[in-house]
Amino acid sequence: MKDRTLFLPVHWLGRAAVAVAAVAVLGGCAGNPPPVSASTSAMAPHAAHAPAGASEGISPSSFTVSGAVGKRASFDLAALQALPAVTQTVGGNTYTGVSLWALLNDASVGLKPDTAVRNPVLSMYAVLVGSDGYRAVVSLAEIAPESGNRVALVAYSLNGAPLGRNGMARLVMAGDVKPGRSVARLAAIEIFAAQPSGR
Repeated sequence: MKDRTLFLPVHWLGRAAVAVAAVAVLGGCAGNPPPVSASTSAMAPHAAHAPAGASEGISPSSFTVSGAVGKRASFDLAALQALPAVTQTVGGNTYTGVSLWALLNDASVGLKPDTAVRNPVLSMYAVLVGSDGYRAVVSLAEIAPESGNRVALVAYSLNGAPLGRNGMARLVMAGDVKPGRSVARLAAIEIFAAQPSGR
């Protein structure tokens, strides 16, 4: 008897190939990031990860902001609450926190765009990392007031109470169809500028 898989319709084979490719690319998106070797971390700035020893159960009491900024900074709950508060309702829940855009442009951080590039913010992005290694990317163009003007909130309160098991701070992306970019137990924010190939 012949192998029945040889006679699968072509469109089923195409779907299977797409599914396999998607699983390979998104392997780390469920909170279980793929291992990062020294060679890949040098080539891919998005391979940022949480401090060694961090696990899902650890809730950091602060997070760092680094990368293409004027100076590296650390924010604890008091530092966040000292910044202008924003309230946003997402999925029936009311979050209070700080606009990611305002946080990155605060005097204690200060974005450092490449002034040799036209509209440098359009090619910059933030990688937000949870204490469990979960990562999400936010394009700065989508949250900049003069371009996308979307709300990205570094929340510290949910319905008037602390976040509890979600840590001291978490990312909340208003307008996303699914909350996949809601990074809980925020440990780090790293800012990068995309570079053209060969540069």
